[in-house]
Amino acid sequence: MPRLSGLLALITALLWLPAAHAAPPLRLATLDYPPYSSQALPNGGSIVELVTRAFASQNQPVQIDFLPWARVRADLHAGRYQGALALWPREVIEEKLIASRPLFYSELGFFVRRDTPVEFTSLDQLTGRKVGIVRGYGYPRDVLQSGFRGEEAVDDLSNLRKLAAGRFDLVLLERVVGNFLLARHAELRGQLVWQGTPLARIPLFAGFLPPRPGEPDWAAIFERGLRALHESGDYMQIIRRHNSVTP
Repeated sequence: MPRLSGLLALITALLWLPAAHAAPPLRLATLDYPPYSSQALPNGGSIVELVTRAFASQNQPVQIDFLPWARVRADLHAGRYQGALALWPREVIEEKLIASRPLFYSELGFFVRRDTPVEFTSLDQLTGRKVGIVRGYGYPRDVLQSGFRGEEAVDDLSNLRKLAAGRFDLVLLERVVGNFLLARHAELRGQLVWQGTPLARIPLFAGFLPPRPGEPDWAAIFERGLRALHESGDYMQIIRRHNSVTP
């Protein structure tokens, strides 16, 4: 019996050994920014699915938390996360992150009320106009400093609702994101439209903190995972499934 008990103890220890040495989950933060990232979307949206699948191909589990964008940046700065998504270039620089390759590009511009379009040929013609923006977003500085009156809200949907109510003249927003929100909120559909003039074509990134001694290089691991998705053809399938949206 003592030998049997010892054998059982050894088997139990061996069974627990893989779990004890399993890789801890990588912690990333993002915001509700459909179709790129949203708890309401299958697999969390296009960027969330890309990130999760890329790390899964490298046998690395990922925990992705959804937070208001200002909180994402504050918690990232405080070291509560190893990275964040989806990021604009200015956000990568300000948070001192290592950027992934661009995951895709988006058009930044204005949404307006259909019955009161705002025509302009240069941004300085918008001086004094009230424009909805989101607190903490890394908008291009030249756009923010062009003369319009930016008023902050917590998210893009709040800004679109204020635009429909006549509280803003325009809302500064990515075209794909705005069209996605309009397609899913009947009270806005038909009232608001893309203004038609893109201000910038902006790359979107995942960003990771530089590795400290003894820590994994998350940016390098992610790049290997992205290459695996490209080679399998899964990358473009994910993009097309999530991002082909019209209002």
